[in-house]
Amino acid sequence: MKRYGIAIDGIHDDLYELETIEVDSKKIEEKKRQVKDAQAAVIEWVSRTVTDVEILWEIPISRAKNILGFGVFTEYIQSAVGISHPEAHKYRELTNPLIEQMIREGIIVIPNEKFKTASIENRRKLLNWYRQLSKEEKYALPIFGNKISFGKMSSGQFPIKINSLKLHVVKEALDFIHKDLEKIGLINPNYKSVAERTNEADINRKNPLESQISRFNRLAATNLNTASNFFVPSESEPFIQVEQLFASQCKAIYSESGRSNYRIASSSFINFLSELYGTGPLKIMEVIDEHTLSRYRKYLEQKIISKEISSHHANTTLSSVRKTLSRLTQVRDMEYSFFDINGFATSRETDTKKPFTMNERIQILDAIEKGLIESRASLTPYEKTGIGRNPLDKKGFIIRGLSTLENARWLFENLLMCKPVHYNTAKSSIEKSFLRIIANSDKGLSKIYDEWGVTPIVHVDILTPYLLRLAQITGLNVDPLLSLNMNDYVDSHPATSRPCLRYWKERSDGHKEYHLDLFNAELTWLTSSQTKSVKIIFEELDQLTSGIRQDIEDDAFKDRLFIYQSDSTKKHGRVSPILGNKQINAKALGASLSRFVEKYNLKNDAGEPLTLTISRFRPTFVSEMLKNGVPLREIQLMLGHSSIQTTIGYLDSLDLNSISRIKINDKLREIHQSTLDKQIEKLPEDIKSKNNHELVTSFHTPLAECRNIFDPPDFVKNLSSYIPGTPCSQYNKCLGCDNVIITAKNLPEIFAMKRDYTLLVEHNRVMDTPYGHVISENLELIKGITDPELSDFSLEDLENGQRLAEYIETTTLVDGVI
Repeated sequence: MKRYGIAIDGIHDDLYELETIEVDSKKIEEKKRQVKDAQAAVIEWVSRTVTDVEILWEIPISRAKNILGFGVFTEYIQSAVGISHPEAHKYRELTNPLIEQMIREGIIVIPNEKFKTASIENRRKLLNWYRQLSKEEKYALPIFGNKISFGKMSSGQFPIKINSLKLHVVKEALDFIHKDLEKIGLINPNYKSVAERTNEADINRKNPLESQISRFNRLAATNLNTASNFFVPSESEPFIQVEQLFASQCKAIYSESGRSNYRIASSSFINFLSELYGTGPLKIMEVIDEHTLSRYRKYLEQKIISKEISSHHANTTLSSVRKTLSRLTQVRDMEYSFFDINGFATSRETDTKKPFTMNERIQILDAIEKGLIESRASLTPYEKTGIGRNPLDKKGFIIRGLSTLENARWLFENLLMCKPVHYNTAKSSIEKSFLRIIANSDKGLSKIYDEWGVTPIVHVDILTPYLLRLAQITGLNVDPLLSLNMNDYVDSHPATSRPCLRYWKERSDGHKEYHLDLFNAELTWLTSSQTKSVKIIFEELDQLTSGIRQDIEDDAFKDRLFIYQSDSTKKHGRVSPILGNKQINAKALGASLSRFVEKYNLKNDAGEPLTLTISRFRPTFVSEMLKNGVPLREIQLMLGHSSIQTTIGYLDSLDLNSISRIKINDKLREIHQSTLDKQIEKLPEDIKSKNNHELVTSFHTPLAECRNIFDPPDFVKNLSSYIPGTPCSQYNKCLGCDNVIITAKNLPEIFAMKRDYTLLVEHNRVMDTPYGHVISENLELIKGITDPELSDFSLEDLENGQRLAEYIETTTLVDGVI
């Protein structure tokens, strides 16, 4: 028997080498032990093992002649129980409870289709191997093509043969492993193969009939998590990657205006890149670096100087590009970063948000007073005159000869109960007869109502003077004004015992509204004069609208302060708020403001029709406070800003701090002049007579001196970026300026600049670039200074300057000195 056992062990060794036996079993001679009752031993082992999931995962299976077609591997039973192979084979059926428990635990899965026992066993081995990996071991797995690269694993590291991965249940187990690796971030869930990306690129090729909005929306729907997600640029779509990046960034923008900013910025950025790199296929990773935003800012700056775009537009575009480049830093495996830069000092190109001038303010205040007088006429109740007689017979028809305006007024006072009727709202026979009499007259219905002192509808024009007065005395923006409710004016607030005005303020993210009440410090506290005016406005608007308030269609706006009746044909008489559901009735309000300007002949300082918008009252309100010396903290409180920085930024954005700059500049001039006078008193009499003011006020630049940096030539003042009251910002271009003062001490720097420009021209092809003309102009200017035949300097001064230039090193810039 011993000889047979040794022979069987040899056979097992051969089968193990061929991977037919899948368990590293001990040899028969080593496993033998005396078991008096093999059956009892198997039963005892099964009962002990069936509850231990960890051991169940380790149990191999093999084919068996039973219902399932497989069972516990006989060699494993022999090894685990310590019985002979024949005994293990004899009592193998007793281990079926282990198989059943393994199925319940999901260790074994029986496919619906035909299967091989080897596929189920390979699945178990694969999952058992993966579940035993530590987190560190999982991260150390080789990944290629977004999958585990088994070919790169060392021999013996992978538990099954690679060919086994073709089996259906094994493939499902591998998918489970890859999904788990995706959860821990080792695998990209949005990965696409080269074939998939190529196919997608073909699908996403530009449709010549597709609009830019549709194109952006389509590109925004694609994922952009790794560099491989970028489409491949082509001759037909050279900037597809740039468009894809901007579209991805604006994906989270919900407002159409915000999305439009990114579409405009994308076009501008593409124009910028095309000037640098041409119009061929462009790959982002090859052309965009950490200095791209700085270069793009210089590109926009030239656009501002040439007045192609406004500074406000440039800031909006620059902000969109900045945020888009920030989005690029989030793309995995790009490792991109960039140097951030500041925006531009904005200048106001239109009058829509500028403070009204003093002349304009006087006109507006006078017009508001006249408008309020007319609107208040509607508050006076109609008084019956008692004139006329009933012009209708018993059947309601007009009696011949009685169709007069006096009799129409009798109908209005007695049968219509002094309630105005209109052609498109008349229903009863009496209303229709009344309108028929009016139609037969030589006057229109509106004119007759005016003559009678009747307000036919609470038109938006009646409300406009009240709206303008409230904007004038509070400085509130249009949204907070129009969102006021009847109870938002409080005579005495419980916390302060002072009058206040509660209002709503919309923040900029487009999704939230904050009720700015006392507890948020967002109350506009009113002076006594404001209190009186605001109280009158609320009371009179309440009187004007009380008769129509119950007719408003949306109950949410029944308490709205500014409601009106439409005079349009389709909606005649319909009661609506001017501001409802976050939308201003811009057409009605804008038309009313235009009529107000035309009615009172309001003109700007140039004699043109005044640009009258509610938003202009706020900066006017602030400028009045600034001129009257109101402290910044009080301005902050009146504006409802929670942070003083917000107030400072607001003043700067509207250029209201120019008032402060002018005052400071005046004071500095006074100090400067006082110092100058003292210095002149110390000079000898023969020098006092000379005008030294220019030299004392000069400003030193690297190549020259400026007569007065606070009074640059007109070409500088005409730049859109120039702000009155500030020093000239073009002092790197002084040689071409009328203010320039060049002395002998400046000659060494100018000769050094000439030398370096000459070397630049001789040793590279810079003259063939767009900067060539700049260098040519610089050299011509320098020639007029350094050429003995052209220069105003003596030959001795020029020779000394040229000699001293040998000891000066300059940094030659192509935007240099003009």
